[in-house]
Amino acid sequence: MYVPPKSSHKGENGRLQIIAGSRMYHGAAMLTILAAKRFVDLVYFTPGEKDSYLLQTVKAIPEVIVADRSGEADAILFGNGIGNAKVKLPKTNAKLVIDADGLKRIRGKIPKNAILTPHEGEFKRLFGCDGTKENVRKMAVKHKCTILKKGDADIISDGKRIAINRVHNPGMTKGGTGDVLAGLVAALACKNDSFEACVAAARVSGEAGNILMRYYGYNYSASDIAHMLPFAYKKVIK
Repeated sequence: MYVPPKSSHKGENGRLQIIAGSRMYHGAAMLTILAAKRFVDLVYFTPGEKDSYLLQTVKAIPEVIVADRSGEADAILFGNGIGNAKVKLPKTNAKLVIDADGLKRIRGKIPKNAILTPHEGEFKRLFGCDGTKENVRKMAVKHKCTILKKGDADIISDGKRIAINRVHNPGMTKGGTGDVLAGLVAALACKNDSFEACVAAARVSGEAGNILMRYYGYNYSASDIAHMLPFAYKKVIK
């Protein structure tokens, strides 16, 4: 995985644009930012729709910059909590990471080289088939993308490589854990190969959940996972 060089300056170790949240769903945007902020130099945020409460809560995170810097970003995360907002997927040369409500916007028009992070139901709606290991690989080949299909065993493929992640536990079924994973995937994708970013993010997120389970049993939340990510990263990534 990418390690910042000693001579690097602010912005050289990852610029991430997050397009997320709406009047109904504030938490999804917050969780993506909390997951990403420790793994890139700069986090920019654009709300899925303008909402004063959403902007107030996001601005409470001191590291986030509320601005559209899609043209400068290394990666763009799109879709978490946007609901039915009219925000559009940006045209960009940056890596696109598409999750949650964003996956509904790309049926029949999947962007080339994108990273997609569907759960089983989203995979079926998007591709019209079950999310088996072979189908994940085939769809990655067909659409020239990288897929992280979430489930009891996460299946990750860019069409050439395939990996299975079983590092997690039942406490991670709580709402918001997918937003945390998407934020981490997008942050790592800024400076790493898309497939490797997905594999690392799945294992690190799962390890964060396992660390929390040892202390609290299953009684932890998605935001707890976000705060535990740097400890899990240090343990998992050698």
